[in-house]
Amino acid sequence: MTAAELVRNFAHWREIGAREPVLVTHHGRETHILMGMEPYAQLTGVTGPTDVRDRTQDLANRIHQGLILCRNDLVIDFANPVALSMAKRWDRQLENKSLFEAFPEFAGAVTEAHIRHTLASGEASAADIPSPFRKDSWLHFETFPFGAGIAILLRDITDDMQHHRLADIKTALLKAMALHDGVSYVRISMRGFVESVDDSFCTMMGLPCEKLIGVPLADLIAMPARRDLRENLEQVLNGQGDRRIATQFLSNRGDFVSVDASLVQLQGTYGTEGAVMVIIPNADIAATS
Repeated sequence: MTAAELVRNFAHWREIGAREPVLVTHHGRETHILMGMEPYAQLTGVTGPTDVRDRTQDLANRIHQGLILCRNDLVIDFANPVALSMAKRWDRQLENKSLFEAFPEFAGAVTEAHIRHTLASGEASAADIPSPFRKDSWLHFETFPFGAGIAILLRDITDDMQHHRLADIKTALLKAMALHDGVSYVRISMRGFVESVDDSFCTMMGLPCEKLIGVPLADLIAMPARRDLRENLEQVLNGQGDRRIATQFLSNRGDFVSVDASLVQLQGTYGTEGAVMVIIPNADIAATS
């Protein structure tokens, strides 16, 4: 059947389409199918608006982010288990309640501004905020239009925030150490090799940094002190506690540099990644050869 025939005799073809699919052609090419809702529902498994809603909620219940769906009057239609868990409302039924009654933490804060902006403008909005529900936690708070109302998406970003903050603290500490002459650090691999050093350590050793990377740490120590260094480093790497030791480095100038050093286990995301040694010269320790 051509598209023109469908337009001229729609009532006729609609009756046929209710019983069996009707192919519609355009310029001789099949482009559409006309069929009734009942065979379509049997084909797709969607029986009506209620089924679509159930599928939406089923999807929302399976995602790892908190989701709250609201009407245009900010009455809650649905809140998934993750949102209830984030807000410590596991045992509450929040459907058909006012959003700000169910979540008073959102009212009078930047979250309310984002909610009302999306509701008024139809624009999506997002912000990273301290969690109003849990101490020392952070949320990515996102709002966007959904049907005639809005959706609120919540994602816990505490680990990311703490990671970046710790990175900032680490950078600041290294800069502070660099301001003190003689204070230096060495990062050591699980096999006891030097992975990274700072400029202060290179100056102490009289060698450029690239000459020190990949060298066994024990090879940089005065011979009589090597056994003690190896034992302490092994204990730190095996998780037997951090250590403070006195030792001596053999510099490229041929002299011994006596130091106080601390050895601390370096913990990574998937376990121990090595150790860090912080070094302070100690002129009181007698050099040995």
